[in-house]
Amino acid sequence: MLDERKRLVLRAVIEDYVETAEPVGSRTIARKHNLGVSPATIRNEMADLEETGYLHQPHVSAGRVPSDKGYRFYVDVLMEPHTFSEREYGVIYREISGYYREMERLIREATRLLALLTQSISVVVAPRMDRLVFKHVQLVLLDENSILVILVLQPGIVKNKLIKTEQSYSPAQLHEISTALNQKLKGITYRELGPTVFSEIIRDFGEIGTVLVELVFRGLTEDKGEQVYSSGTANILQQPEFQDVDRARVLLEILDEKERLLSLLSDASKSRGVHIAIGHENPHEEMQDCSLVTSTYHVGRDVVGTIGVIGPTRMEYARVVSLVDLIASSLSELLTELK
Repeated sequence: MLDERKRLVLRAVIEDYVETAEPVGSRTIARKHNLGVSPATIRNEMADLEETGYLHQPHVSAGRVPSDKGYRFYVDVLMEPHTFSEREYGVIYREISGYYREMERLIREATRLLALLTQSISVVVAPRMDRLVFKHVQLVLLDENSILVILVLQPGIVKNKLIKTEQSYSPAQLHEISTALNQKLKGITYRELGPTVFSEIIRDFGEIGTVLVELVFRGLTEDKGEQVYSSGTANILQQPEFQDVDRARVLLEILDEKERLLSLLSDASKSRGVHIAIGHENPHEEMQDCSLVTSTYHVGRDVVGTIGVIGPTRMEYARVVSLVDLIASSLSELLTELK
C-alpha cells in the first residue's frame, strides 16, 4: 500500500493530467498543490511511484502520466464522490422524464444526455423484446369495418395496426373480444409465447386474432436480441488521445459493430451498480486506450439493460461515475413507473 505522501502525489498527478493532457512534472505539483515538501522530494516520490507501476514516463525528458494501475488505485481508494446539487439533479431528471411514456425515446434521450454531460461516447443496451410483458390489448372501432389494434407492453412499448375487417363489429363486441384477449395475454412475456398460443388466438378471435399474432411475430422478428444505441461519437475525436486517425478508426469500428459492443458490455450487465474497466482491464485490445464506466438499470427488481460511457483513460472519473449512476437510477425509476 502507498503511504500518505505518495497518495497525495499520485492524486495530484492524476488530477493535473486529466485537466491538461500533458505529462506532469514535480515543479508543477509543488507550485499548484500545497503538499508542504520540496520539488526534489516530490520528484523522488514520483520516481518511486513509477518504479512500482502507478506512473510512467512517456519520454526521458517529460514528466509522468498515470498508468492503468495508478488510475485503478485512484478510483478504488483516492477518489471522492462527486455530488450534484438538487437543482442539477432536477434538471437532469426533467430532461429525461419528458419522454418517460415511451421506453425507446426515454432510453435514447438518456443516452444523448449522458454523452452531452460527459463529453464522451455513451452507450446503452435496451431491454430484449422477448423479455417484455403484455400489459393490455385495446381495440378501437373507427367504423363498422375499420379497427385499430393497439398492443401495449411493459415497460412503455406500444405497437399498433389499422385493419379492415370483412365482418362488421359493434363496440360491445370489441369490448368483449378485448376483455377475452387481455385475460389470455396479460402478464405473460413474449418469450412465453409459442405456436400453440398463436394457434389458439387465431382460432378464438378470427381476423382480429390473426392481426394480433402478426404484430407479436413482427416484434419478435424485427427486434430479436438486444438493441444497442450510442451517442456522442464526435466527442471522442476531440480528445488529444484520438487525434491519431488510425487510433480513432479502430474505436469507431467497435461502435459500429453491435456484437462487439454487446461483448464489451456483457461483464457490466452481470451485477447491479457501477462497473469501471480501465485500459488493459478491457478484454478487447482495441479498447485498451479507453475506460468504460457502466451501470445496470432495472424495472422493479429486474435488471433489464446497461448504460455507460466510453472515454480515454484520462477521464474525470468522479464526475463520470456519478453521472452514469444518476442517469441509470433516473432511467430505472421512470421505467418502473411505466409498469
